[in-house]
Amino acid sequence: MARNLLWSLDMWNGCIAHNRGDSLSLDTEQPPTSMRGGKKKSVDYTVPMLTLLLISCLKPSGPPMKRVARGDEGLSAEWVAEGSIQSRLAAPDEADLVLYYLGEQKGDISPCGCLDNPRGGLPRAASYLEASEAGLVLNGGYWLDDGATLDGSPMADALLKNEWFVKGLQQLGTTAVHVGFDDLIGLSRMTTTPDLPMFSANLAGEGIASHIIATHQDLKIGITGVSHPGSITISTPGYTREDPALAPEQVIATLAEQTDLIVLFNHGATKATKKLLKSGLVDIVIDTAHHRGFDPPFRHGGAIWVRSHDQGLRLGELRIGLEGGDIAWAIDRKIDMDTTMPDHPDQAVLAKETKRALKALDAKLFNR
Repeated sequence: MARNLLWSLDMWNGCIAHNRGDSLSLDTEQPPTSMRGGKKKSVDYTVPMLTLLLISCLKPSGPPMKRVARGDEGLSAEWVAEGSIQSRLAAPDEADLVLYYLGEQKGDISPCGCLDNPRGGLPRAASYLEASEAGLVLNGGYWLDDGATLDGSPMADALLKNEWFVKGLQQLGTTAVHVGFDDLIGLSRMTTTPDLPMFSANLAGEGIASHIIATHQDLKIGITGVSHPGSITISTPGYTREDPALAPEQVIATLAEQTDLIVLFNHGATKATKKLLKSGLVDIVIDTAHHRGFDPPFRHGGAIWVRSHDQGLRLGELRIGLEGGDIAWAIDRKIDMDTTMPDHPDQAVLAKETKRALKALDAKLFNR
């Protein structure tokens, strides 16, 4: 009985620590006793403790966890986790533009492989997007796996992952997909050009436009991006890389004449991005650089600057309010793609098919 009690208490502590972020310390060196008629009797707490264990290990329910951070004037960030999809949706506001953004998935449709609370994944993002109001769905740099062998040829599993991830972005209804240098490596090793709305202002090749123009609530939104050009020792057959500080200047100037707002993606070219902002023509910067923190948006060179979360572990939802054509306020919401976020059925099927294909490839290559 004492052994069962100790096991129950240890497990209870573990579940409490996992679900609440704290721990419970109890002295279990001496078994509990009761006094009745002057005689000690052991009390078997195993059943009630096991009941508490089961209760404490259940996934949290009720309202979501929220955290708010204030930035420059009119700017704020909101982090939302746990709870139902409906409870995580943005409160009604007068947003003129809504941008949903992800990035840096590296060819992975499914959540990260973390043992504790794996997050991310297109199936979860698809569920939230379906329940949310209409907006532009954008994907930042490093969405493809750039894995290669020593001779520069693509690793077999990387090529297969990329092919399936393209299907995932297509099914998600992505408005625009930024091509970073890491993606260029993956693209140059694919047998067919992905049928996606890809863009880059300084990386060029088949299927890559210099910009995308999308419409949302009668607003014309110009979308372009810059990326670091990578090492000259790395070959990207069929694709060229230009200076990220010079090549985008004309693209941005053209967009300024044709659109109401300009969104600029930055993938590892921060110095060039800041130089481009001096023109005063860019309105929003979405930065992909393996960010894991929770930071409010800030202003730089007249533009609102936000950061995409690494591996798509959190879906970004940028809500913009305009006044006289300029950005008056912005809320950068980060929606945690945790285990309480359900998978969208269609994307879940795609994820299962991907795993099945990768498993078959593994068996073929390694005879297992």
